[in-house]
Amino acid sequence: MPEITLVLGLGNPGQEYDGTRHNLGYDTLDELVRRHRLGWKDRGGLALETKWRFAGRHITLVKPLTFMNLSGDALRITGASPDSVLAVCDDIHLPVGIVRVRAGGGSGGHRGLESITEALGTADFARLRLGAGPAPQGALWSDFVLERFDDEEAGPVSQMVSDAADALEMLLIQGLSAAQRRYNRKAPRKDPDEAGDG
Repeated sequence: MPEITLVLGLGNPGQEYDGTRHNLGYDTLDELVRRHRLGWKDRGGLALETKWRFAGRHITLVKPLTFMNLSGDALRITGASPDSVLAVCDDIHLPVGIVRVRAGGGSGGHRGLESITEALGTADFARLRLGAGPAPQGALWSDFVLERFDDEEAGPVSQMVSDAADALEMLLIQGLSAAQRRYNRKAPRKDPDEAGDG
């Protein structure tokens, strides 16, 4: 698989969405920016972007400012090819605390992944998914993903975001397969090939 050079962290802009389940992609990229002492720059109101020299190559980190359903709009301006893209997002079908690395697959109803698939013309792009579920029985997914984590989840969420940043670094250094072997071992899920809602 060709090298990842663009990492897209999915979320919704604005303070009202900080700490919500849907913003785990944002949170993971913010953790990398903190660790590596990087800084965000606005790219025409469509995205926040930073350049990162890591694993012997130049990586671009991007947080779309277009809201989840239009995440692909921020990707279009980069001109990135599908095999160079890694999307980082929440997954309500995974329990909180679990991180999964995938080479491709379906969207599982995740609007951000659907928008990226439309922008790239294919679902064959890598993704790093963080557990945001499970959703309570009967809950509307569109409402659930905009909720904040409760106090009991705060510790596991913080650890999961740190693990996701670790997984991303490992993926960039050792490759997708190595990251999958390390992070795809815990807590099997109902459908390992589908992501959560958006």
